[in-house]
Amino acid sequence: MKTCLLWFRNNLRIHDNSPVSYAYEQYDRVIPVYLYPKPTTTGDWNEAGFGDSRKAFLDQSILDLQVTLESYGSRLYVLRNLEAVDLIQIALDHNAEAIIGGVEMAYNETVDQKNIKAEGKSSGIFVKFLEERTLFNERQLPFVLQKLPEVFTKFRKLVEKNSTVLPTIPAATLSSLDSSTITLPYEKIKLTALTKDDRSAVPFEGGERQGLKEVAYYFKQTGHILKYKETRNELLGRDYSSKFSPFLALGCISVRQVYEDLKQFEQEFESNESTYWLFFELLWREYFQWVALKHGKDLFLPQGLRPDKPITEGFNQKAFERWKNGTTTDEFVNSNMRELSETGFMSNRGRQNVASYLIHDMGIDWRAGAAHFENQLIDYDPASNYGNWLYLAGKGNDPRPFRKFDTVFQANRYDPEKTFTSTWS
Repeated sequence: MKTCLLWFRNNLRIHDNSPVSYAYEQYDRVIPVYLYPKPTTTGDWNEAGFGDSRKAFLDQSILDLQVTLESYGSRLYVLRNLEAVDLIQIALDHNAEAIIGGVEMAYNETVDQKNIKAEGKSSGIFVKFLEERTLFNERQLPFVLQKLPEVFTKFRKLVEKNSTVLPTIPAATLSSLDSSTITLPYEKIKLTALTKDDRSAVPFEGGERQGLKEVAYYFKQTGHILKYKETRNELLGRDYSSKFSPFLALGCISVRQVYEDLKQFEQEFESNESTYWLFFELLWREYFQWVALKHGKDLFLPQGLRPDKPITEGFNQKAFERWKNGTTTDEFVNSNMRELSETGFMSNRGRQNVASYLIHDMGIDWRAGAAHFENQLIDYDPASNYGNWLYLAGKGNDPRPFRKFDTVFQANRYDPEKTFTSTWS
């Protein structure tokens, strides 16, 4: 009986999931495993564990996958405090010939991929990673990775002209698993009671089933997509933006699924500037994924992608705590930071303002802010998070060397009636 470990990473779904389909098509006995993540933040601003909202959304997403697998007579084994290479011994212990997983783009994850492949080769375990996280596979890019444009606009024009998004693949036919043959401890995720803030822009829970519902809600049920470009800079409520990012970050839904449903909506109902603009934002996400893969650990270094630029940031713990806690002298910044603390989410407009304020007004190392977002955000994704922070710090993919936001002007423009700040005061 051919056996493999199916390593779920940030692809917590069954639909349009190439590692899942490959595992169940090629192997008779599939053992699904998940390595519970450990925080990776470093430096003076290190924050242990995850924020309550991020942990809750992650646990909800894992539990949703566990429930799905159990409905097929299988299990998802959640393994804590292990490294990727430990999967080799687990495979050997269970007479597994292979480990199948999804390709990740950020540096630490690619190091895991390299290490486990090397260890697998020396141990006689076949290790295969399949692409599933992006709109385009690497071979579809109209350039080799090292020639990836350093400016988004050039990337967008090239892929729009030369690359085609592959269709989604059907959900795999899952097989059952005789758990009596598995020596791994089985932990059914138990959700921690977390009171949902009534002011939250994300009133939903994590998981594939909820993610698919949210796509249907934003497209066909409400048609909110038709006003996306006009509303995306708003600050309050569920409907001002798609809110797909938390599900995309954990792979509860695939970006190709979102794209396919978007195209179907355009065919059945209407296409306009807003429907294109959502695709435009998906391309930004796409770009940051490939930037992360190309630049590796540079994405996390003080100088980022601009080693020619001097490092002037410092670190003031007390000032940083004021920023984190929403007790600075800027009420617009404070309101956004309180929303983040209470809900694990913040609007894109808010993120740009609080990041600019930390870097350019407070003079604090951008990595401290990026690490705090990593701790708190339910839609944390290393490529997008660190890529955007570098962008605001002038050390990333931006032809403009200095991107500072006037937070007073921004508050007057986007919150003229003080509705947002009064909500989060």
